[in-house]
Amino acid sequence: MPPRALSPLRLLAQRRFASLTPDPISASSLRDVARFGARVLSLDLQASEDLICRQLLCEHVGDACACRLALALERVPMLQRLDLSRNRLRALPDAVYKLQRLEWLDMRQNNLTMLSTDVANLTQLQVLDVRYNKLKTLPVEQLETLETLEEVRVTGNSDLMRTFESLKMSERLRATFVLE
Repeated sequence: MPPRALSPLRLLAQRRFASLTPDPISASSLRDVARFGARVLSLDLQASEDLICRQLLCEHVGDACACRLALALERVPMLQRLDLSRNRLRALPDAVYKLQRLEWLDMRQNNLTMLSTDVANLTQLQVLDVRYNKLKTLPVEQLETLETLEEVRVTGNSDLMRTFESLKMSERLRATFVLE
């Protein structure tokens, strides 16, 4: 037998090991999340019909709602990239702030009026995009704690833009803001 040939038993063991270290998945629906679970590293729910609430007892029935999103996010603990843009979300579920490996969070063009102080839990966050929402202020103290933060995009939040210069923050944090 050639030295490089693998025995059937060794080949089987190699295949089993490969199945324990699955390839990263990019998902674009809540169905993908249910199917691939913890293997999902990137989730693109931009203008997603999946976020339309169908719970008759929910106050957001027929609109985008965080309740369906919260359940899905519990299944993707390794998520690094999350796109929730263009969904008309009024709030984010707490589950977003539990994604400790999240590096990129896109929430542009929603109806967010505030960003939770729990953003401090996103210790790996590099890019935060909150353009074109209804933000009035930002949790500056919590953003200061995010050492990996490279860029914060805030254009299109008219109330925030009027008071932006008066927000007290370090030069390091101020340098991460993209205002156009």
